[in-house]
Amino acid sequence: MIISIIHTMNLQALDLNLLLVFEALMDERNVTRASKLIGLSQPAMSNALSRLRRIFDDPLLERKPGGMTPTPRALALVVPVRGALAQLRAALEATPAFDPAVSNRTFHILANDYVDTLLLPSLIARVRKQAGEVALRVYRTQSLFDPPPTNALADTFDFAVGFFPDVLALDARLRSAILWEDQNVCIVSASHPTIRRRLTLRHYTEAGHVAVFYKTEGPGLIDTLLAQQSLARRQTVLVPHFASVPYAVAASDLIATVPERLAMRYRHLKLRVFPAPIAIPPFRLTMLWHERREADPAHAWLHRVFAEAAAQLDLSSRSKQYV
Repeated sequence: MIISIIHTMNLQALDLNLLLVFEALMDERNVTRASKLIGLSQPAMSNALSRLRRIFDDPLLERKPGGMTPTPRALALVVPVRGALAQLRAALEATPAFDPAVSNRTFHILANDYVDTLLLPSLIARVRKQAGEVALRVYRTQSLFDPPPTNALADTFDFAVGFFPDVLALDARLRSAILWEDQNVCIVSASHPTIRRRLTLRHYTEAGHVAVFYKTEGPGLIDTLLAQQSLARRQTVLVPHFASVPYAVAASDLIATVPERLAMRYRHLKLRVFPAPIAIPPFRLTMLWHERREADPAHAWLHRVFAEAAAQLDLSSRSKQYV
């Protein structure tokens, strides 16, 4: 791979540092940010970009209204250049050992409160057992379904855990693993005045709903699915947290559509749980991380702990008889 890249360049002009510059520019698509990423001054980065343009006889990055955009030639080079640099790093950089029993590292995790409620307790128990001095710092996601910026996972967060899209829709630099799938169900108070043994579509559209909304405008997924059938629901209470929904439902005549695992966690609130009367795609709880972190043994350890904690919470053997 390295040889194939070298043959695309003028050998007399080859400087491996230019490949690092190219990688940073493709990651950041901004000369100032790229210069900070690899510790060059902005004039030095601009000069390096000029050299790359001469070597490849291509502008590589072009300024457009939305910012700097890679040319087709640059996009074609991204994968082989990253692969070549990965080979060099693996050969030249010694991998530091990681012993969780003596580490005091802090891991930074981006997650929503569904993750906090269901997965975090099991994760903490395992981390405390294996690594008593390791700390976890959890940050709130800004969106239920949109992945965080790629640069945030490269520079700030070890993992993001949430309902993110299929890996094919993600940035090529991101890696992902599905922790579980969760079906959507409906919850109502056990003392609901009209919904008792079954939840019909008519019940569903006539009732007031408690709904989780992170975004400030536009329809949610359920509203879009209902609209496709010329139906609608009444959004009576909108909240930004999953954990508050069961309490609001238990104390009212409202209903809510929530992930099944969450509903089962709050059965002690005297809730009735029903299958959703419309077909709703399941939630996929997905873990994301940046490719740069894959060589870090500490990161690999926490990845394993996440997977073990998720497997412990597998509910495949529980009964489907809710009411």
